[in-house]
Amino acid sequence: MPSETMMLPNSQKSGQSTSGSEWEGETSMPILFSQNELSDLIRDLNLSKKGSELLASRLKEKNLLAPTVIITTYRTRESELLQFFSENEELVYCNDIAKLLLDMGLEEYNPTEWRLFIDSCKRSLKCVLLHNGNKYASIPIAHSTKLKEEYEI
Repeated sequence: MPSETMMLPNSQKSGQSTSGSEWEGETSMPILFSQNELSDLIRDLNLSKKGSELLASRLKEKNLLAPTVIITTYRTRESELLQFFSENEELVYCNDIAKLLLDMGLEEYNPTEWRLFIDSCKRSLKCVLLHNGNKYASIPIAHSTKLKEEYEI
């Protein structure tokens, strides 16, 4: 005799009712994303500029963004940080590490709390600052596709 039990999703096991008191009083009104909340989500998802704008556009289509949210703000999100970087023929580098870190939200820059990490391969050279306690994310401070890591003996 085949089983007559119907499989239900985990949220509705047989014998459970969705009309109980746990559902009473809940609203179906969505909570809208503010600009800061959207920016946090974009950072958490590690989205590119194009991906950021696409996500914001789709959320706006579904009326899930607060009216004050500006979708196109992600097109120029690097412009505030450009002042801290310089470029010569072979290298792009940070010209003021202390001000960069303060601008990124660090309360105080103490150089002894950071270490320099240099990574190179056949195609590029990259330098980042790493926080000694891993309290902060790595901070890229130099990059080159022309220079190679070399050691003098």
